[in-house]
Parts: sequence; C-alpha cells; structure tokens
Amino acid sequence: MSISPDGKVIYLPSFEQAHWHVVNALDGTILAKIVPNSGAHNTVVGPDGKEAYLAGLRSPLLTVADMATQAAARTVGPFGNSIRPFTVNGRQTLVYVNVNDLLGFEIGDLKTGRKLQRVEVTGFEKGPTERHGCPSHGIALTRDEKEIWIADAHNSRLHIFDNTGPVPRQIESIKVGAQPGWITFSLDGTLVYPSTGEVIAARTRQILTTLRDETGAKVNSEKLMEIDFRDGQPVRTGDQFALGAVR
Repeated sequence: MSISPDGKVIYLPSFEQAHWHVVNALDGTILAKIVPNSGAHNTVVGPDGKEAYLAGLRSPLLTVADMATQAAARTVGPFGNSIRPFTVNGRQTLVYVNVNDLLGFEIGDLKTGRKLQRVEVTGFEKGPTERHGCPSHGIALTRDEKEIWIADAHNSRLHIFDNTGPVPRQIESIKVGAQPGWITFSLDGTLVYPSTGEVIAARTRQILTTLRDETGAKVNSEKLMEIDFRDGQPVRTGDQFALGAVR
C-alpha cells in the first residue's frame, strides 16, 4: 500500500485481485474503489499528493489514479511484460519498472503514457530465482536521480546504472550475500539497503555492515522503512519504493 503525503489517504491493493481500495487513514472507512482488473499489487502515491500509481501482477499497463476524483485517469505502457517493482522520479514525469522475464528495467513517460526505453543488464545471464520468478525484482532511484540501482536475483548482485545521459549506462555491480528482491535508500541518500541485509555506502559502493537481530542472526527483509525520531517522537519516514527526490 501507499499513503498520501499528508497521511490522510491510503491506496490499498487487494492482494492480486481486481481492485484497489481508497481508504480514509484516520478511521479506516472506504472512500472509493478503483478496478483496473490488473492483479493489484505494488502501489506508489506521488510526492505531490495528486496522483497514485497502481501496478498489477497480471498487466503490462500502469494505472494512474487522480487523487482528487479517486478514480483511474489513464494508463502508461504497455511495457514488455507484467509490471513488478517500480519507482517514480520526483517530478512525477518518469516511471522505472521491473517487468517479468527481464534482467534490467524499462522506462515510461507518466505524462504521455508511452514506454520510452528498455534497458538490459549486460555481462550476466538470467537464471532460476528463489522467489518472485522475476530476474530483476527490485529497483531504486538515488535521491538525486543520477543513478538507478536494480536487483539481480540469480547472480546475487546489485547493478548500478548512470542515469545522467539520454540512455542509462551500466557502470558497476555489487555482490551481495543472497538473492536480492528489493532495494531502498536512507532518507539522506547516503545508505543503500538491499533486502539481503547489507548496508552499503551509496557513494563508495562499500558494504559497511549487515543488519542483525537481537540474537545476532542476519536480517533479510523486503519490508524495510526508515523512521526518524526527535525527542522520542517520529518526525519523518522514508519510502520502501526509493523514489527520486528532485522536485
């Protein structure tokens, strides 16, 4: 699910069924129902609180919902296959999507609805994965949007692309200790958290440590979100989907 920037509205997928519920976050009442019939799954509310992006596991189309009318407004795509994890730039003009059967990602124009590019990882082969059935299940934009990081499950790697030119350019790969299925960033953009538990310095690419629980066991989780506190009170939260922050 994803929540509006003001904390008042939740866009809640129906776990791979036909619809999303729009929910009042204050009391849980259902405000609307959006039915793209796409296999509701991943959800991103845009940073400006005007649009929500709805991706289903059984559709190559991304549904764009108008948050003023709480209804589907248009679609983006079709992409090359069903959409898996995705992220959006800060200006809400571009979407970067993982799709089934692709070691890499595709890019769509959120305004025109067109698919713009397909970018494949080079130097590595696709192969069987432990979960998700998708070669790349995990994609993240750096906060400055100059890099795209994607997961490669079969090869247990993160691949990094330079995003400053007209076509993203593969520049580096990082070996991790298990098959990654998600990537997110710290709020200040300095740390990378793959689902495999490593904590990576975004600038130097160095693995700084690994997350461990109270027993010392390594923590692996795709459901990770930063919460910052001041004087014991939560003051801001990150986003699991590693959105761009250039506004």
